[in-house]
Order: sequence, then structure tokens, then C-alpha cells
Amino acid sequence: MPKPQIPETLAPDLLERLRARFHPWPLISGWGLTIESVVPGQAVMVLHPTKAVINGARGTVNGGVLATVADMVSALALSTAFDGAMPFATSDLHVRYLEPAKGEVRAEGKVIRFSGRGAILECRLTCGDHLVTLATANFAIRQGIG
Repeated sequence: MPKPQIPETLAPDLLERLRARFHPWPLISGWGLTIESVVPGQAVMVLHPTKAVINGARGTVNGGVLATVADMVSALALSTAFDGAMPFATSDLHVRYLEPAKGEVRAEGKVIRFSGRGAILECRLTCGDHLVTLATANFAIRQGIG
């Protein structure tokens, strides 16, 4: 079996296919999430926070929402190795909250290590120039797929 690898190029319609698949989800639209870009082994999402994700009077984005966004953008980045398919599941997610997230959040996921059995990704969430959350995700890849 050949060693799996991140492709050098992606299908030209992959971004639109991913948007068509995920943007209609109530979770995505209700939170104000958009898939901004995908390139081999990387993805970017932006959270334009709605009232559904804000912590009351503090005006900060809920930490559970930030963790979910980190997981989602990491999965999108890994999906570039499978033409948008997701034959994998999150096995663990480590989230470090560095600063409160106020306003628009940019999430960038990147594949750090990739094998036939799993992948490790890094995710950075920023508000403007401030790194607000740093996460690492480990995904288990289903054997015989992709």
C-alpha cells in the first residue's frame, strides 16, 4: 500500500463543494461560520459571531464554540487529502485559550503529520493580530479508505 500524502494540488471545485456541503448546516449558518479557503493540507474558516455564540455581557466568544471551530477547520484541512471526503474521526483535541476572543475569529488549520492511520493538525484562532486559541487535533483514519 503506498504511503498516504497530501496532494500537491486540489480539484478546482473543492472549495465550492465543501461550502455547498457545510454552509447550509444550522450550526454553521447559526454561528456565522464561513469556509474561506482550502489549499493542500490547510484550511481557513472565519467566525462572524452571532448572538448564539457570545457569552452575555462580556461579549466574548464561548470557549466551547472556539474548540468546535478548531476541530472543524482541522477536519477541513485534513479532508484535502481525500478530495473533501472525511474518512476519519477526531480522537483527541487539545485546546489552549490564550486570550478572550472578541469579534471576528479567523481559524487556520494545518496538517503537521499524516500517515495511513492518523494525522496531527495544528489550529490557530486569531482576532485581528491576537492569537486567542491554540489547538492540536489528532484524527484516526479508517483503514482502507482514501
